[in-house]
Amino acid sequence: MQPLKASQASGGLRRSLTTRGLVALVAGALVLTGCSSNPNAIEPNDLPDFDSAYKVKRLWKANAGDGMDETSMKLSPAVTSQQVFAADVHGQVYAFNREDGDRQWRKKTEDRISGGLFAGYGKVYYGTREGEAVALSAEDGSELWRRQLSSEILSAPTGTSSLALYQTIDGRIQALDSETGEPRWEYETAIPNLILLGGTQPVVTAGRVYAAFSGGKVVCLDEQTGSPIWERRVAEPTGRSELDRLVDINTSLIVENGGVFTATFQGKVAVLDWENGRPYWAKDISSHQRLSSDLGTLFVSDDQGLVRGVDQRSGTFLWQQDKLYGRRLTGTTVQDDLVVVGDYEGYLHWMDQSDGKLVARYRHRGKPIVSAPIRHDEVIYVLGSEGRLAAYRLEARD
Repeated sequence: MQPLKASQASGGLRRSLTTRGLVALVAGALVLTGCSSNPNAIEPNDLPDFDSAYKVKRLWKANAGDGMDETSMKLSPAVTSQQVFAADVHGQVYAFNREDGDRQWRKKTEDRISGGLFAGYGKVYYGTREGEAVALSAEDGSELWRRQLSSEILSAPTGTSSLALYQTIDGRIQALDSETGEPRWEYETAIPNLILLGGTQPVVTAGRVYAAFSGGKVVCLDEQTGSPIWERRVAEPTGRSELDRLVDINTSLIVENGGVFTATFQGKVAVLDWENGRPYWAKDISSHQRLSSDLGTLFVSDDQGLVRGVDQRSGTFLWQQDKLYGRRLTGTTVQDDLVVVGDYEGYLHWMDQSDGKLVARYRHRGKPIVSAPIRHDEVIYVLGSEGRLAAYRLEARD
C-alpha cells in the first residue's frame, strides 16, 4: 500500500492539503492493483471448495460507464424503491429501472466524482474531487444545484427531506438546504497528518447526525443546528512512525438498537451508547470496510480477509470464516439469512449468518468488486470496478 503525496493531488485537493497541513493520503483504495509492489502483501487463498446450498440468479445486468480507478474508489450505487443510480470515473451518472435494469437516463458531467451516490426525496447527490456538492433530479438527471465546499469529498453524502449532508476531507460536516444548496450549518474537527483515501457517510436518525472522522473520532450532532451533543474517540494511535499511528474510520456507521457501531483501520470494532457516546465494548479488529448487521449480530470483514460474526450486545466472536483470507474483500451485506461479500477477482461469496459457512458463490465479472453490494428487499445490486451493474437474487437448491 503506497502513500499518495500532496504533490500528486488535484489542484483543489492540493490547496486543501496546504491549508490543513496534511502530508499524505494513504491510498486504501489500491485494492484495484492488489498492492503488487508491496513485498509484504498477503498471499490470497485460492477459491475454496464447498457444497453450494443456493442458486444465484442474475435478474439483469447493465453497463454503468467506465467504472472506477484509484482516485474514484468505492463509487457505490444508490438504490430507491424504483431506481438504481450509478456513476463512473469520467463523471457519467446513470439511472436504471430497479425491476428490469432498463436505462432511464444518462447525465454526462465534467465532474470527477470521488465518493458514492445518495438517492432519495426525488434527488441524487454526489461530491467531487474539487470539493463541489451536486444535486441532480432523480426523474431526468437535470442539475438542480451545485455548491463549492471547503475541500474534497471522498464519501457518499446523506440526504433528508430538508438537508443534504456532506463530509469533506478536511474534517468537516457541511449541511446544505436540500432545495437550494444554501449552507445551513457546519461542524469542524481536527484531523491527523495521515489519513486513508476514503471517508464515511453521515447517518441521520431521530433528529441527530452521527459521523466518524480520521483519527478514530465519532460525533453526534443536532440535525437542525450542527451543535455537538457528544464526541468520543474509539481508538488511540500507537507506534513510532506516522504510518504505524494511522487510526482511521473509513466505514459508515451503523446506528441501531441503542448503539453506534463502528470500525477503525489499525484499531478496533466498537460500540457506543447512541445517547451519550459511552463505550459499551471494543475488540481489536482492523477494518476499513462497510459493516452490516441482522438479528443482533454484527458482520465484519477485516483488512486481512477474515469475516466474523460478532454479538452486538457483548462483542463476543460468534464465528470466523478464514477461507477467503487475503482475497481483498468488500464490506459485508445481509441478504436473506446470509452475508455476502465481493472480492478482488470479481467473485461474490455468500455465508450463513449463523455459523459463517460458505453456501454460494458467483462471478460478477473478472475485475475487482471494491464496494459492498447494496440490498433492497431480497435483491442485491453490485457494481464492479469495470462498470458492470447487476442485480442478484438467491434461490434454495432442491
